[in-house]
Amino acid sequence: TEEKSFDGYHFVGMDKTSDSANGKVTEGDKHIVYVYEKDPEVPTTPVEKKGSVYVKYVDENGNELPGGEKTTVVKDGKVGSYYFTTEKDFDGYTFSHMAEGSSDPTGKVVEGDQQVVYVYEKDETPEVKKGSVDVKYVTTDGKVLEDVTKVKDNVPVGEAYTTEEKSFDGYHFVGMDKTSDSANGKVTEGDKHIVYVYEKDPEVPTTPVEKKGSVYVKYVDENGNELPGGEKITVVKDGKVGSYYFTTEKDFDGYTFSHMAEGSSDPTGKVVEGDQQVVYVYTKNNTPQPEPNKPEVPTTPETPAVPQEEKTTTDTPVKTSTSKVNAEKVTVNKATVLPQTGDKKENNSSVMGLVSLGLAGLLGLGIKRKEEKDNH
Repeated sequence: TEEKSFDGYHFVGMDKTSDSANGKVTEGDKHIVYVYEKDPEVPTTPVEKKGSVYVKYVDENGNELPGGEKTTVVKDGKVGSYYFTTEKDFDGYTFSHMAEGSSDPTGKVVEGDQQVVYVYEKDETPEVKKGSVDVKYVTTDGKVLEDVTKVKDNVPVGEAYTTEEKSFDGYHFVGMDKTSDSANGKVTEGDKHIVYVYEKDPEVPTTPVEKKGSVYVKYVDENGNELPGGEKITVVKDGKVGSYYFTTEKDFDGYTFSHMAEGSSDPTGKVVEGDQQVVYVYTKNNTPQPEPNKPEVPTTPETPAVPQEEKTTTDTPVKTSTSKVNAEKVTVNKATVLPQTGDKKENNSSVMGLVSLGLAGLLGLGIKRKEEKDNH
């Protein structure tokens, strides 16, 4: 068997006549008796009765006045303790009476909640005289520079107002209109109209602004990339419109001028207002194939050593169709004597022949170089 729990009682033991709480059944009856004793009484603290008090201020329709919303005067106060409330002042309202069912303004706390409600009547508003003020700005010929603007709108008589003179481009203030009220003053019953009058400024002759333009030039490949040495430069900076400008082609190694870029200005022309771009476009040259070997031009044979007496130096320029080739200086000894020859005259003739042969070789070399350059 087992011990059990009972509210208000506690187990104290087995009865003296009780059989064992646990064991084996024997012939006949066994009686098991658990004995309990009542719990001792614990003294309890009596619950104190409490109450709360609230106050609010309303108009005659029961609406809470601004600043008169419900507030707590006492929260869970001891029953029988005192509470206190007072009237409050509200603009435009006067205290009338306590609301029906309201607790007293001052009294004792009772169990539960109490409401203290003050009722106010709206004051009668005496009629106030009012007025308005407006202002506008016009020209002597009746043009409106700024339309009518309200300065004061339906405000109590006696309130101060101010207006101001304004600035308008091309006009200057000349005075108040003869019908205008005072620019500054106090509002009177009805409307006041303030009118500022302006006159057009005299025309001042102005110097016309000279139109200007700039011109730039650059030299590019077919992809629009500036060539080395062909970067954008200024041809004319802020030049007078209608004046002339001039640009020219330039030579770039490995490139040949092709055409003017799309949208480019003319190489030579007149300045226009704004910016102009002159753009020269160049095509990259094809790499030339090596030419077959040509026979060497015979060179002037060496002349025998001669005495260095009375030397004559001749600088002979050789012209081609497009460029000059400078011939090498040839030194001729007037006293040259070739071995085993007949006389001085024949020797001079031989020398002159050699000189002519040398000049012809140089001329041929110059022409050859010119052709190679043209082929490039």
